[in-house]
Amino acid sequence: MNILEKLKIVKHKNPDIIDFCIETIRFRKLLENAQALLDLFEDGYEKILGEYILDRHYVTSLIDNVVERLDLMIYDACVLAPESGKELYTQYDKHKLKAEELLGGGGYSEEKSFDNNKDSSDLNSVDPEYKLLSEVLKWFKGDPSDPGETVMDFMLQIYVYVLKSLETKNILKSEALFKSGISKDPGSNIYLIDLWKDAVVSPKIRTLDDINSIPLKYFLMDVYNGRALQDSKNEKKAATWIAAASEYSLSFNTLKSDFQFRLEATASDYKKSNFIFVFADHSVKIENILSSGFHIEKTDYGQLAWSLGAASETIEDNLILIGRNLFHRDLRQM
Repeated sequence: MNILEKLKIVKHKNPDIIDFCIETIRFRKLLENAQALLDLFEDGYEKILGEYILDRHYVTSLIDNVVERLDLMIYDACVLAPESGKELYTQYDKHKLKAEELLGGGGYSEEKSFDNNKDSSDLNSVDPEYKLLSEVLKWFKGDPSDPGETVMDFMLQIYVYVLKSLETKNILKSEALFKSGISKDPGSNIYLIDLWKDAVVSPKIRTLDDINSIPLKYFLMDVYNGRALQDSKNEKKAATWIAAASEYSLSFNTLKSDFQFRLEATASDYKKSNFIFVFADHSVKIENILSSGFHIEKTDYGQLAWSLGAASETIEDNLILIGRNLFHRDLRQM
């Protein structure tokens, strides 16, 4: 029995709180699987530079691992947004067929070889493993000369389905839910949840000092000292917030607000596990909140950004910067 299953059977005075905690943990699992998927992309792009001797086993393993990670993401997404399951699995089946085509050797041609730079182009003209890898990378992220749905497109689609579903459930709009089970630090506009403790025991009034969370500490370092979080200068952007945290993780969301913002972060000494994920609606210029090292994608539903695998010092600096920009700048100018 895994930890999520254990949490479901714990007797709790406020079952809505445990549902929120489980949902938050599952969303983080979705992000962790997405992070692993993006790491596979990055490894493939590193190999195509021509500095490695490739064998077919590397490329086929890469394809298999991408399909496996997509499968795990779909599972997480269907738990969070079960109404989207049919559409997600339909799209997933299309990508499985594409993977089988690539594994069968029918997915590449000399005319469409990957042209990242001159060295890799030369290699692609003679090496079938590089030709296959070039087609795999186009499947990952696309090619302007050969438009079509990519794995990256599908990953963004999964995010949108899940975020829309979470918004529809209104868990992060109902302040009464949290008032009944978790009180705010007196005078503040932030609800604090210890993600693991409050999921299994009745929550209590907490202050920032009660939760030993590295990312939460840095995120609020310049903006919160036991008082209310500073609202934006734009009166329409006032918000109540909820922070669900553990020692190395943070989920920070608007709770009662006319705009959407969500930050997920892991900050630890293990560089590979560190990440920051941000979602915001189109009313916020997300690039003006973040440092230059973030990858940003814009969808019809909102904006997504992430930074992966950074050293602990970089993650900490980024969290301080995001917190400062989010609460100290006028969102109308962002």
